[in-house]
Parts: sequence; structure tokens; C-alpha cells
Amino acid sequence: MKPLARTVAEMPQSGIREIANLAARTPDCVRLDLGEPHFPTPPHIVEAACQAARDGFTKYTPPVGLLSLRQAISEKLQRVNGLDVPADGIVAVSGATSGLFTACLSILEHGDEILLPNPAWPNWEMMVLSAGGKIRYYPADSSRNFLPDPGELDAYVGDRTRGIILNSPSNPTGAVMSPGLVREMVDFARRHDLWVIADECYDEFVFDEEHTCAARFDGDGRVISLFSCSKTYAMTGWRVGYVACPQDLIEVMAKLQQPVIGSICSVAQKAAEAAFRGPQDSIAVMRDYYRGNRDLAADMFADTGIRTWSPGGAFYMMVDISTASMDTYDFAKRLVRSRQVSVAPGETFGPGGRGLVRLSLATSRDKLETGLERLIEAIRADSQSA
Repeated sequence: MKPLARTVAEMPQSGIREIANLAARTPDCVRLDLGEPHFPTPPHIVEAACQAARDGFTKYTPPVGLLSLRQAISEKLQRVNGLDVPADGIVAVSGATSGLFTACLSILEHGDEILLPNPAWPNWEMMVLSAGGKIRYYPADSSRNFLPDPGELDAYVGDRTRGIILNSPSNPTGAVMSPGLVREMVDFARRHDLWVIADECYDEFVFDEEHTCAARFDGDGRVISLFSCSKTYAMTGWRVGYVACPQDLIEVMAKLQQPVIGSICSVAQKAAEAAFRGPQDSIAVMRDYYRGNRDLAADMFADTGIRTWSPGGAFYMMVDISTASMDTYDFAKRLVRSRQVSVAPGETFGPGGRGLVRLSLATSRDKLETGLERLIEAIRADSQSA
């Protein structure tokens, strides 16, 4: 048989999924690994999809998504993000993951580089490699509360660098960039003529300040903004995201939709339309709940001597386990097997995650408390035996 494509065969698997698969086979495991809201999709969204199906709305839709959905997204971008983006400047995608991948395909030639924060969501690396590109990490590590320093980034730009990925609020760290820092990062990209891919999927889950879109500082059409319904409306399984991008990219993104997904699920688009135009109170309920989970976690770690970083947004927390183990994969697997708790190994997020694990706070409060108690016990026990 002919060999498989080397790029894909050598691509590292997401460590999050590796631990998630192990946890799924472990009875009574407390799941703190996946970024999966434990809230159900709001009923009016579900009913909109059911009604669309009953009405026979089950055919192909345009590759860019329904006009009515893109109009609803345009209204949301104005209302929530302060962005004036017409419907024809938006592409609806099958989950933000699809949009992120097609964005990479749109701007990368084989061998081109993308600057990626370190640590970062591992799927980013997988997407860039799948598109024939290469990753060059830029520092956003624990020593600076997981935020980049634009003044130090010039040295990371090479002849083949095509773009930079910004992620605020961040997965995995929950770090939130201030408006001034976002502006500086866009200015940096402008100096080096780079595309900016702004992953803003957690834009409505910011706890202590306001989210700032990179596109607010885009004066020359270089920012590609990506959003999702998955977390905001607890719609992870519905697979609806959206991209706002410069007009010259719209046709390219639309063309790529055809071989990648064809078109988005028709009834899921109607569900998303109801999400944007219906009651928005569920967002505040979820945000307040995740803030409460963050504060609970901070309190439980406060007197343990275990270092954590309180997230400003999203629903994740980074925990230092370096006194117990620097091999975060090994630690995470032992934690599942011996204490029935699952966390994401830090090393799957890049070199900056070494000695750390990521907790997902998107779970019920009682499960979070139980999971944290077991995690703290494990860190202490492993630290004493190290």
C-alpha cells in the first residue's frame, strides 16, 4: 500500500482528546478536561430547529450560510462587539473550528509560518500543519500572566511569516487582553504586513472587564475575526460559527467551504438565528456561574501552596503541578486512573504548558469541588514522593 500523507501521519494528537477518551472509559470520573458547557441549549433555540425541521427546511443552503442568519450575526457584531460588518462580510461556518481551518487554507502557501501564542489551543497547530504551514511560537507564558509583550515579538518574524494568531479570552489560560494590548498587537502585525487571525470564541465570557475585538483597530483589512455559538449559547454539538473578514477574503472562504463542508446544517442555522435574535439572558446566567466557579477554585487553592492563575475570561484555569511532575501527560493519566479526575495536560498546549494542567470550570459546582479536592490531594501526594 502507498504510505499515508506524512504531514497528517506525523501530526500530534490533541492531548485533551487523549485524556478525554481515557476519562470516558473510567466510571464516575469527574470531568475537568473538555471545554464543554454543562448548561443545556436554551429551549427557544431547540424549538426553532425543531420547527424548521417540521417545516421541511432540510435542504442545502448557500456555502456562506443563510442570508437571514448572516443578517442576525451582523446585528450581534454591532450590538455586542461594536463592529460594523454587513451580512456580505460574514461567512457562517460549521463550528469555529471549520472557520479557523479555512482561514489557514486561505492565507498559507506550503512552508509559510504562523505565529502562535505559547501556550495555545492544540488544534491550531493541527490546522496550520494540515494547511501545509509551520508554527512559530511567540511567548505568552506564566511569567507575564499569559499575555504577550508586543515589544519582544519582532525577533519572531521571519521571511515566510504570513500571520499571527490572537486569542482573547484565551483557551487554555483564560487571559484577557486589554484594549491597549490588542491595539499594540494589531499595530505589530501592520508593521510586518501580517494577517491577524483573531480567535474570539469566548467574547461574551469576560468576568472583570470588557472584551475588545482586534477588528476595532483594523484600518487596512488584515484582521480575520472568528466567533462561535458553541460556548456562548451552549451549542457545542450544533456546530455553528462565523467569520467576519475583509471583503477580498469572502470569496476565497466561500470557495473553500464547498470542499470542506459543502454547506452548514440547515436546521442548525435556524437554531443559531433564534439564538442571536431571541432572549439573551442565558448568557449572563452562564457567565455569572462560571465566574462563581472561578472564585470557588481560587478559594480552594488559596492556602494550599499550589500556584494558579485566576482567569479573566473563558472558563479555564491553569494550575502549576511542577512540584508533583513536569510530565503533565503522565500526571493527567495517573490522576484519571487513581483518583477519577480528568484535567488537560499542559504540554499539549505547547512548550509553555510544561509543568501545568488546564482545568475546565464549565461543570456543576459540586463536581468541581469534588474534582478540585482530589486534584489537590494528588498534587500534594506526588510532591511528597517526588
